[in-house]
Amino acid sequence: MAEVNYDVVVTREGDTWIGDVTNLPGAHTFARRLTALDKSIREVIELVADLPTGAAADYTLTYRYVDVPSEVASAAAIGNQRRAQQDDERRLVEATAVAITQLRSAGYSGRDISYLLGISPGRTSQLSGARR
Repeated sequence: MAEVNYDVVVTREGDTWIGDVTNLPGAHTFARRLTALDKSIREVIELVADLPTGAAADYTLTYRYVDVPSEVASAAAIGNQRRAQQDDERRLVEATAVAITQLRSAGYSGRDISYLLGISPGRTSQLSGARR
């Protein structure tokens, strides 16, 4: 099943965060904390889209903060960059482990593999062991 992305517009009214899923009519909710809003958004998506409970692996959320103070928008942008960097790091670790396996089976030494991948021999050994 293809992963669906839901676009969530977040606003602030008084001490309440409001989330509206723009590409899923009828999916909106509110909470006092962003962590609670995220949980509520996921629950309302599963309810409105008739998804099984806990189906979060089948969709992603893109949060857009609208009409919020600049420091909130800046912090959200930093958080988005941090999450993207963490995703990139996970993909890089996976690709590195695959490359180590391929290079080892082709007969290259651990030191050559380390040099090619720009990592220490110890890290090469760790990632090699993780794939076994």
